[in-house]
Amino acid sequence: MSCEIGHPNMTLRTLTTFVLSLAVSTIANAQTWTSPDGLLTINPPDAGQFQFIPEPPPPLIGLWVSHDESMKFGVVKIDIPPKIKLIQSSVEEGLAKEIDGKVTRLPTRSVLGHEVWKMVGKGTSVEITQAVIRHDGALYKLMAATVGKNPDPATVNRFVDSLSIVPPSPTNAETAPQPDTLPVGNLGGGVDLHKVSTTVGGAGALLAIGLVIYFLTRGNKTRQ
Repeated sequence: MSCEIGHPNMTLRTLTTFVLSLAVSTIANAQTWTSPDGLLTINPPDAGQFQFIPEPPPPLIGLWVSHDESMKFGVVKIDIPPKIKLIQSSVEEGLAKEIDGKVTRLPTRSVLGHEVWKMVGKGTSVEITQAVIRHDGALYKLMAATVGKNPDPATVNRFVDSLSIVPPSPTNAETAPQPDTLPVGNLGGGVDLHKVSTTVGGAGALLAIGLVIYFLTRGNKTRQ
């Protein structure tokens, strides 16, 4: 009895086909979402579990809702002049007030030299994880809200921690990372940093919780 080994070229072609198929599959599973201004990128949640919602209400610029409507993942953009320095503790306070709960500060990380403030807020029936980043005259927030059930930490963190910034061209100057606080005297004009920061912290939270009602209402108006 003899055992024949396939032609080396056949083996190479088979291996090449397998590698290419694996590469295509990897690229398909690693698709990213880019903000309309082209600055921010994230890994959207699993399309098999979430539906992408086009044209979400401001200040949301990106929105995904789970099929059972218990999870709403969104990206918020708020225009804020660069000279307005936010207070991290006040941002956290704003989220706590908005959901009538408590907020825990999570470790801060850096993305292209910009601080990312991460926090989790827990209310009676909602939990929201937020990541906040400043860039030039805008503030971005990634929000992962879970309502009426226990959150899925892996799904939440995979979304929130995927935040990245498209590297600027060499001609664009980098914006310095924003510190936790700066003296009010650095601003002039009597800006209430605490009030601005708390407003930013809670922005979009109730909207994320109430999105189901919003879209059901919009759908009814569309059908009329």
